[in-house]
Amino acid sequence: MSRHRLLLMLTVLVLIPLGPLGVFPARAQDDAQDGGPGDASERAGDGAEERLADDPVELAEIAVLANPDVEALAAQVAALERRSEAVRVFADPVLSVEYSNVPWDTWALGDSPMSGLQVKLQQAVPLPGKNARRVTVVAGDIEAGKWELEEKRLQVRGAVQRAYWALALTRQLRDITARHIDLVNMLIESVRAKYEVGRVGQHDLLRLEVLRGRLTDDLGDFAERESALTATINAALHRDVTTPIATPAHISHIPASASLERLQAQALAHRPWLRQMAAQADARRSAAELARYERLPDFTVWAGYRIRAQAATDPGTDFFSVGVAVPLPFDYTGRSKARQGEQLERARAIEQARLAAIDRIDAELASSLAAWERAAGKAAFYSSRLIPDATTTLEATFAAYKVDRADFASLYQAELQLLEFERAVSVAVVETLIQRVRIETLTGDIPASRGARGE
Repeated sequence: MSRHRLLLMLTVLVLIPLGPLGVFPARAQDDAQDGGPGDASERAGDGAEERLADDPVELAEIAVLANPDVEALAAQVAALERRSEAVRVFADPVLSVEYSNVPWDTWALGDSPMSGLQVKLQQAVPLPGKNARRVTVVAGDIEAGKWELEEKRLQVRGAVQRAYWALALTRQLRDITARHIDLVNMLIESVRAKYEVGRVGQHDLLRLEVLRGRLTDDLGDFAERESALTATINAALHRDVTTPIATPAHISHIPASASLERLQAQALAHRPWLRQMAAQADARRSAAELARYERLPDFTVWAGYRIRAQAATDPGTDFFSVGVAVPLPFDYTGRSKARQGEQLERARAIEQARLAAIDRIDAELASSLAAWERAAGKAAFYSSRLIPDATTTLEATFAAYKVDRADFASLYQAELQLLEFERAVSVAVVETLIQRVRIETLTGDIPASRGARGE
């Protein structure tokens, strides 16, 4: 038996049991059922790897509890609550002691009937209703702050989950590339066997080696991307950026099920950002009402007791006095109207910004829903039709190539096509999950639990 025929037989024997994902019908059928490709060793574990995968929703909840940005907003809300307690009480009373009207040379109380030691206590009293309105304004700010905090939590949840699925996709593309490097190595051995007996040119062998080099370089890109995404997720969780994060081997595409009208209604009802702006507008209107009421001045009540000493014929009887002090509101009305107008304009600006936000959310929902539907259709079509067809094409072309009934260009193109399709279906499968998270973030309706596979 010649050397090249022996090498060709060995190549075929190795290729049949260890063929890459999608090269043989049984493997392609499994991938079509799963919705995307997965690593051979991971599949051999019958789900053992997947049971150890981190749940993206659980990771997102950990981030919400540990993220410093979330804690910073929570502290700001707590500060506003403290401020509301401060406006509920009156100002502190003022106690004054006055030693007055004594001769400058003796400082004695008995030298003049005008001399005395006076103790005075005064209290500023806000006009009834002012404190209640001040509390209403602060309560509106607190409400807006709480919705801002919820929006931050929502964004953190969404960002962590999107990064998680991007990490899962990066690892799947890495595994697909590694399997195709193995396949290209096998093809190189087959072509080399023909080259050594002069049945093919050196350029065919060089093209496969260039392809292998390019795929090997892609592995470095995937490794860098994996490290970056792992660090991003761990940073959001406020922990060591090198902490390992496990992603599932099997991922199924999720078909879009909600209508655009339903999603828009959910966003209008549940999105914290919209509720935050509504609370801000209400708070500014409350501030305008307070400004209108503030034109009525507060008043101050006081009581004083004057201790006197006998002087000449004056027996030195002590005096007692009470009084009320009210500011003269010369410009209260003008300043009040200016502040009231300012707050009303701020409220109107916030309301218009809220309408613009609704328009942006509607547009992004339409875009994400279209992308989700397209990715789901693509994942289903590629898994059920294109990958099996590309698998059959590669198998038939390889068999024909072995007996010199197909040229190298056809074999090379069949391998590239299968690689492209396997990568495309992985991207489409993960895209359905990413777009679902994006839509849940837009509507403010991210669920509290979900499996690691996203189901």
